Amino acid sequence: MTVAPDSPGSRPFPRSTVIRRGATHRGLLAVAILAALVLTAMFTPAAHTAALGARAELRLGSLQLTPCTQRPTGWCGTTALPLDRQAPDSPTIDIGFEWVPATGQPQGTVVVVDGGPGWATRHSRDAYLKMLGPLRASRNLLLFDLRGTGRSQALTCPDLEHYAGQPSGPDFAQVVGVCADQLDHTWLRPDGSWIHASELFGTVDAAQDLADVLTQLGLSGVDLYGDSYGGWFAQVFAARHPSLLRSLTLDATYEVLGLDPWYTTSATTARTAFALVCRRSPQCAAHTSSDAWTLISALASRLRTAPLTGTTTGVDGDPIAVTVTVTTLVDLVNDAGVDSGIYRSLQAAAQALLARGDSAPLLRLAEQTAAHDGTNLPPPDYSSALYFAVACTDYPQLFAMTSPSAERARRLHDRISAQPAATFAPFTTAEWTTVNAYTDTYDGCLDWPAPQRSHTPITTRPPLVPATVPALVLGGDLDSLTPAIGGRRVAAQLGPSARFITVPNLTHITAMSDPTRPGPEACGQLLYRQFLRAPATALKRLDTSCTQHTPAVPTLADYPTHLADTTPATPAPGNQARPAALRAAAVGASALSDAIARSGYLTHGSDTGLRGGTWTVSGVPQAHFTLTDVRWVTDATVNGTASWDQANGAVTAHLNVTPDPAPGTNTNLGPGPGPIPASGITIDITWNTLTPHSPASISGTAGSTPLHATLPSP
Repeated sequence: MTVAPDSPGSRPFPRSTVIRRGATHRGLLAVAILAALVLTAMFTPAAHTAALGARAELRLGSLQLTPCTQRPTGWCGTTALPLDRQAPDSPTIDIGFEWVPATGQPQGTVVVVDGGPGWATRHSRDAYLKMLGPLRASRNLLLFDLRGTGRSQALTCPDLEHYAGQPSGPDFAQVVGVCADQLDHTWLRPDGSWIHASELFGTVDAAQDLADVLTQLGLSGVDLYGDSYGGWFAQVFAARHPSLLRSLTLDATYEVLGLDPWYTTSATTARTAFALVCRRSPQCAAHTSSDAWTLISALASRLRTAPLTGTTTGVDGDPIAVTVTVTTLVDLVNDAGVDSGIYRSLQAAAQALLARGDSAPLLRLAEQTAAHDGTNLPPPDYSSALYFAVACTDYPQLFAMTSPSAERARRLHDRISAQPAATFAPFTTAEWTTVNAYTDTYDGCLDWPAPQRSHTPITTRPPLVPATVPALVLGGDLDSLTPAIGGRRVAAQLGPSARFITVPNLTHITAMSDPTRPGPEACGQLLYRQFLRAPATALKRLDTSCTQHTPAVPTLADYPTHLADTTPATPAPGNQARPAALRAAAVGASALSDAIARSGYLTHGSDTGLRGGTWTVSGVPQAHFTLTDVRWVTDATVNGTASWDQANGAVTAHLNVTPDPAPGTNTNLGPGPGPIPASGITIDITWNTLTPHSPASISGTAGSTPLHATLPSP
């Protein structure tokens, strides 16, 4: 699923998930080794260390581990397991993992598995450590890389990784097929024959890998957490190896049993979610006359006849040419389920283009979304080859994988033609199925080799886990990639020991950090930590009150082109500031809010304003912004400084907003006492990004006139 997808079933969770690289740690290695020598006896059963020169090793069960390089220092290990368990003469592949011991007295081990398929769990290391939070004192953490990614002998297909076109359609399917052929000509048997490896990296084999590693480490009764495809994997593992589990947590999961190869709930959930984000955002709800889906429908019609081409500023700060087509819009609608920035901006960008021909917002949004796609990362962090090795082996297709490629293509065409016209409205079925194959693999597996054996991930009927294994299933109500309806079905399939909880206002993944929107994942983390402390007793009585207070996505109503088009701030009672000054105040707040929303996507700490000027950002979690001649609208500049505390959501700013003087006119843009002075207005603004419906408070001056006003949360 593209990032996800992990959609209902397929994509790698972009969270750019770029986002969560851990810092390397080398300078204090000697100190870490000494600490490890002291603490080893506490790690788990059968653990001991042996000094080897200037290094140390940790024996855990029957495996020898060595210090990793990332901070906090963990222990890295690999074990050689059969590539093909059904072949006695199979070669082996390395399966890798990292063990991070509890900082205090351990009370158990948490095992985490990332999604995609294709993401290396180690890539999200820092996010998993943050997710555990205070429980790190009492929980060991095992980060397990699935075969084919990360430390587990990552699969590499350069032509697939560097494919520059739309990742769907016959040309792309051919590149995917070439990758599969490469896998089938990589490993040899002792007799010199090639191993049909393209079908040996699916979930069943990976689940057995984890079972073998846990056995070799001497671990059982673990708490397994899987997000996105990691949750799909965790369902399979739990159904096949329940005796190794103490508890199971599935975050943003989807059905193994009964998965719909059309993924129609993605479209229906997207329509509902776009309506919800506007209704829950005061700015959008108060000033939007057309609902989001109507605007998206009109935009689809516009792009169908006339694709949009233009230049925007990329997330790396450089100019870039962008073309927006109906397929681009399909990808945007799908990716909103993992990227709240699309929910924030798409309907306003559509309004700007359709009403005024203003293309700047849509061009920037399209480039930002494509650049944010985590599948752009190379192995070992993300393996495109593994994505398709899993999707084409395990996921249901719209054609029989046992058929020849040409027959598959005919069957897919026939099924698309026969699908009711309204299934994915306002898009046709043919348009919807051009979606990025890392989102849903409608045609991505057309040229993948036919399997030579059965690979049914789960062979038992519900309940999938015994009553002794409590299971928590979490899902965001804005997640159209792995919709909440699928999570509810999974909980029902797991059995009476499972509980599903929806977290409002969240997209894909509820308990891990989102760099584009720090803070909102706190509710998912609280629920997970409550459950983890005592799974057997806590599940039925979890305190879910945090689900009533998750902050809404600050959805825009429009992108004004001029100062006169801007909805003014609301003056405080008795305040005499004129409408032009109140519009200028709103422009200042919007320019800063835009920079805050954009900052999570940047590859560097600087960017241009939507319509000109520059701004910079530095610092985490206390982010400091400097705006220089930023143009949120074409006829006014915003200068000043601001800070944003990502931990508590507090924003404070001191800004100057200066309208452009027009020849022969003044800056008097409405009735009231006097024009805006040439120096503009000077304002202080405060608001909180984590407090639902919290208005921005504005105070300052327009010349000699005091200005006191409020705005809906920017």
